[in-house]
Amino acid sequence: MVNNRVTVRRQRASPGVETLQTSDGRPGADWFELVADGGGLVFFVLRVQPDVAFEFLSDGVEEQIGCTAAEGLADPAAVLAQIKPTHAERLAEAMAIPPGSETAVELTWHHRDGRPVHSRTWARCRQRPDGSVVLDGVTRDITQLREVEAELQTFQDRYRLLAENAWEVVWTASPNGAITYISPSVERVRGFTPAEAMSLSLEQTHPPGTAAGVVDFYRRLFAAVEAGTELPVFRGEQEYYRKDGSIMVGEVQVIPQVDADGRLYEILGVTRDISERKEFEAELRRLAVYDPVTGVWNRRHGEELILADLEQARGSGQRLTLLMLDIDHFKSVNDTHGHQAGDRVLADICRRILDTVNTTDIVARWGGEEFVVMLRNCGIDDALSVADKLRMCIADYPFGTVGSITASIGAAELAAGDDLASWLARADVALYKAKRSGRNTVRPG
Repeated sequence: MVNNRVTVRRQRASPGVETLQTSDGRPGADWFELVADGGGLVFFVLRVQPDVAFEFLSDGVEEQIGCTAAEGLADPAAVLAQIKPTHAERLAEAMAIPPGSETAVELTWHHRDGRPVHSRTWARCRQRPDGSVVLDGVTRDITQLREVEAELQTFQDRYRLLAENAWEVVWTASPNGAITYISPSVERVRGFTPAEAMSLSLEQTHPPGTAAGVVDFYRRLFAAVEAGTELPVFRGEQEYYRKDGSIMVGEVQVIPQVDADGRLYEILGVTRDISERKEFEAELRRLAVYDPVTGVWNRRHGEELILADLEQARGSGQRLTLLMLDIDHFKSVNDTHGHQAGDRVLADICRRILDTVNTTDIVARWGGEEFVVMLRNCGIDDALSVADKLRMCIADYPFGTVGSITASIGAAELAAGDDLASWLARADVALYKAKRSGRNTVRPG
């Protein structure tokens, strides 16, 4: 006969380490209990019919809820009464499962020292030949996991609170670039609700130039992920479509988020609406080169443009002529009708000038009621003809309530050896001659 009896013996594996084996080399019951206790597990056999009693309870129960195994074996209430009252019904349902079934349940207990203990229990119900019903199961302490989850939830709630009340648009994307979240502030700056903004395609979100830049960024990002190199970040400006079709300019920061192992798990972006700032900057640039009253070039920029043509003409031989135009008796317009009326006259005169000369010519307000016009590819004879047209288009058509206005014009063609100062001086002398000739006339210089 084969002796099926198995005995348990202790074998010293190494100093301080004890291995428990059966006589045939398999782990014994004590070995499993040591593993359970060391892993924060509680194994149990709980009889639920015809009465309630623990038939087996591992020592790990003391660490979990402060009750010893001996106490639990002597009186099951020593363990079961530690359940959180709101979880008592859940515990009762688990104990009532029919034989042959299994259950997994999370329960909260009260440790004897007063702290809550969260656990996850797996149990199988079986009926024995004598009719009794038992639950065989194992319980794991998941308190630390729940605490970490609660802390994470707190951070998430705090993050969401900040995101949803931020002036900037906060958004996230999955590693494949799909948008997963957009904060409510997107509706303020673009007119789309978060749900609407998330449903838009790349082409519906950005104008072509910005869309191409976004594609390029993700191409570089995915290449870096594939190569295992440092992930790129983006800081710059992007254009977005608003719901009304207008363009919003955003200052954007995009930062890939990586886990402890360096794996990309999320893309975080923050977009700040800088449309007003860009409009202000554009206005400053406009004011830096344009006259705010008439809309033509101001003197500083006019000089830059004329000087550039002068330098080019020295090499190319292109003929250039300056017209210097001054409104006659303009001071009386301001004195009689006010400065606003005077400004309207100046603006109207510039419109008439622009309508008369070629679009390639340069028109600049030189100061007060004085203007300079540079005619490209134009000699003095043709320039005098253009100047006379300008004179007539001003003199022949009244300026509203102000009435008739006249202008005097001096003309000077660029000569060999001229620099900007000497060229302007000859045009100014010609203007002085026109003024001395009775005004409303044109003179060459």
